[in-house]
Amino acid sequence: MTVSPSTPSLEIYLLGLVEFEDVQLLQRRLVYEHGERGGASVILCEHPPTISVGRSGSRAHIALDDEELRSLEIGVHWVNRGGGCVLHLPGQLSAYVVLNLDMLGQDVKRYIDGLNNAIIGVLNEFELRGETKPDHPGVFLGNSRIASVGIAVSRWVAYHGFTLNVGAFLGPFDLIDEPGFGPHSLRQTSMESRRQRPAPMAKVRESLIRHLELSFGLERHHIYSHHPLIRRKVRSHVYAQSTG
Repeated sequence: MTVSPSTPSLEIYLLGLVEFEDVQLLQRRLVYEHGERGGASVILCEHPPTISVGRSGSRAHIALDDEELRSLEIGVHWVNRGGGCVLHLPGQLSAYVVLNLDMLGQDVKRYIDGLNNAIIGVLNEFELRGETKPDHPGVFLGNSRIASVGIAVSRWVAYHGFTLNVGAFLGPFDLIDEPGFGPHSLRQTSMESRRQRPAPMAKVRESLIRHLELSFGLERHHIYSHHPLIRRKVRSHVYAQSTG
């Protein structure tokens, strides 16, 4: 296949289990860089248990009080993306997509549709049928959310992205009491719990990279396994370990 030299490449950072704050710092750096030179990057990682609260979120959507969260060593971070409260955990793939919308001919709606389509494409490869809902951001299996989507835009550079629940460790999601369908709270599910068999994280990442490239017309990529802004050591926690 002949690739046009004008086609931007996708820079991929495979970072494993890393602290939430470190990734926010790297993301801000990438937003600045892509605002200057165009192109796209994606950070693929997992986080120790952390709650991020987007523009539609509320402290009232977190079931535990501050003391209980401290006892569990779960940090809470208010972020400027769309969407509500998201619980980040090992076994969940976090994808921070930093993309210059102008250079790739995208508007915000088309961009979000592209993210949703990439997630649905991954799920299809694992024999799961994902769908979107009109009043709830993200991708669902039935009435249970499997991927949370929320973005921000600065200088026409989109950032943040989505989380995809790969592992089956669902108990901690009870910490989030987000309004769902009718009188019930929004339920979460995962690829492994629905498949009743493993979904190896490495294969999910590989599938996601292909579908992101397809969604946004990116024809080549470069993979990095580290960045100077990322610390190598993360805090241990009682919840599930990274699936690698």
